[in-house]
Amino acid sequence: MTVSKVSKEVREKGLRLFKEGRVRKNMDSKRRDYFNVEGETERHSVIHDKSSGKWSCDCKYSSMKGRECSHIHACKVSETQE
Repeated sequence: MTVSKVSKEVREKGLRLFKEGRVRKNMDSKRRDYFNVEGETERHSVIHDKSSGKWSCDCKYSSMKGRECSHIHACKVSETQE
């Protein structure tokens, strides 16, 4: 998903989550990156499939809407800061 398809609200919340140190990379394998993101009320699992470039999150927003959530955006920001 491109950044232009992500709402301003999602981008801002994702950036805030990153700046507050709520993103943790758990594992980096040859095929996937695994993250935990401390959301407002619970911890979310985010996976980046390197071969397809797809991101997934277990939060309700991403699961129900099929869109990039703030948790995924926070992980993307984290990846660019490494």
